[in-house]
Amino acid sequence: MPVNLDMSLFWVICEMDRSLYLAEADLENMSLHRIIGDIRDGQLENVQAILETNPAEGWCNDITGDVLAAAFPENGPDIDQEDEDKTSAENWSDYSSERLNGRLAGVRVRVAA
Repeated sequence: MPVNLDMSLFWVICEMDRSLYLAEADLENMSLHRIIGDIRDGQLENVQAILETNPAEGWCNDITGDVLAAAFPENGPDIDQEDEDKTSAENWSDYSSERLNGRLAGVRVRVAA
């Protein structure tokens, strides 16, 4: 079965017992809609980061805040400034709002067509 890597894939990094792991999922279950539902339903717990990647194009975005806001919209507008500062301090990436691709990061990307 051929694999199409020119699509967005979503990786969920969770924490258990002070260890980080990637939540296991079949390729067809790595959709944004499915991940938002799994987080809302408690299937994915202690989420630390959510990354959107496209291997064929060579880019990766940290979309943790957007996904958590979609999963729990009732928590969005009423966040305390103290909670906001704490969340910002725990952010993994200084470039979460910037889209970096392989070329900008200095990585050579080869894609077979």
